[in-house]
Amino acid sequence: MEFNLKDPTTRSAVIQFTETGATAGCPFCRGRMIASVSPGERIIILKGPNVGREATVSREPGLPDEFLVKFDSAPPRQLTRVAYQRDLFAYLPLGEMPNWLCSLSIDDLCSIDLSALDLAVNRAVRAMKRWSTSALLPLIATVRHRRLPVLGAEPWPTLEAHGIPESLKHDFCRKFDFAIELLISMHGRPPVQKRRVRAMSIGRYLTPFEKKSFGPVPA
Repeated sequence: MEFNLKDPTTRSAVIQFTETGATAGCPFCRGRMIASVSPGERIIILKGPNVGREATVSREPGLPDEFLVKFDSAPPRQLTRVAYQRDLFAYLPLGEMPNWLCSLSIDDLCSIDLSALDLAVNRAVRAMKRWSTSALLPLIATVRHRRLPVLGAEPWPTLEAHGIPESLKHDFCRKFDFAIELLISMHGRPPVQKRRVRAMSIGRYLTPFEKKSFGPVPA
């Protein structure tokens, strides 16, 4: 996801979302604010194929805007590149997670966080006082595509923790729930209840087929 940060309104919306979220304890916003790391520091990957894996920052030099890490489960001499712009990570230990996070894996929560950021930026750029279909679409699409077992009342606290006014809650929940229920009634594929886990407790949810084909996600 890329934003035109040269646009003042967009840039301001991204900064406000991230700073407000970090203050509220959002692990993803806190991760975005990391400008540099030092050898020996411990991190956890929050996005991508290595989501949920823990690592130690290596003393070996990396490329510009990158650094090298040794994943806990990797062979002794195997190092992996991590990029500040491409990847998302946070320091360990994560500490106590905020109670407003949905009960989902790191991977699913990251997708919700990114969709919420997209939603917040669209709302700011368009100066919306009510929710439009286009503004809600990123979050609706994420929940629907991943078949997440959530309705509007569950992701709403995430939006409010990132600065969306409480006055918009009713309109958001009503339109979000209507869209999700309509899509399920028209196309089937109901939410997968097994995706509901303690927030941030696993890297990603694996279907039975994925577990059989690829094995568990490495730690």
